[in-house]
Amino acid sequence: MLELNRRSLFSAATMAMAGGGATSMANAADKKNNLGPGKASPYVRNMRGKILYIGDDDQERGREWFSFSFREDGQITLRAFCEIDDARVERDVVYTMSSDFRPLDCFVRLHSRGQFLGTGWIRITDTSADCEVFNTTFGRISQSIPLTEPALTLGSHPLACDALVLPGYNHKNPEKIQARSGGLSTSPLLDGASGPLLSISTGLIEYVGPETIKTAVGTFDAHHYRFPPKPGAPTHANGTPTSEDIWVTHPDYTFVRAEVHGYLKNKTGFGRYELVEFET
Repeated sequence: MLELNRRSLFSAATMAMAGGGATSMANAADKKNNLGPGKASPYVRNMRGKILYIGDDDQERGREWFSFSFREDGQITLRAFCEIDDARVERDVVYTMSSDFRPLDCFVRLHSRGQFLGTGWIRITDTSADCEVFNTTFGRISQSIPLTEPALTLGSHPLACDALVLPGYNHKNPEKIQARSGGLSTSPLLDGASGPLLSISTGLIEYVGPETIKTAVGTFDAHHYRFPPKPGAPTHANGTPTSEDIWVTHPDYTFVRAEVHGYLKNKTGFGRYELVEFET
């Protein structure tokens, strides 16, 4: 009995119309690109991983799955899904950048306390940052922020996105602690559970130095950075100022580990974030 499926019917149709030329070209392209189940595209480099969120009691309090696609035209896309158990926040992010990690566009969708909170689409050019938002609290908003200089970063709140602030650090500058400008954020809250709405983001970046970091997925030759407390920044109830240490790889700025001080609503304000799965 002759077995028919959509692929064979399509092949037969194209052969009938073009004397087999179209099918031969398709087969040749598949062979050249070596595509098929389990094969990688020759045009896109991909990586993916998982980060655990851990509190000061050494217990898991959330998790994040992320992936990066590095495309042939130089664009880089981050996809992330984040869960924060104690704050009951869920976040979906698709964030695309240029080859030098400058923001181009971003989609953010938020749930809080088990309910849909808001969604927003952002487009950034050299002269403006525009955002179309729907939020269950304030409804539909169109937002536009004029830019006097191109934006360097967009903080959309995945931990993998924290690492993408660091390409703005100038290693040729002798100053160890540098002011961070040209930044945008989708929420001023530490857990990112508002809006999403655009605001200007500033701060400090300190380069501590290269370090070898051992994780559950292996050993990384990482670079240690720090976001020191800003003047007038909020402190924890115990008086600890807010700061973050973060370890990444070069040149992709892949997240490896982070530690925050004074941020979390626990006894000490401390929390850590660790890469526990990684594939490239």
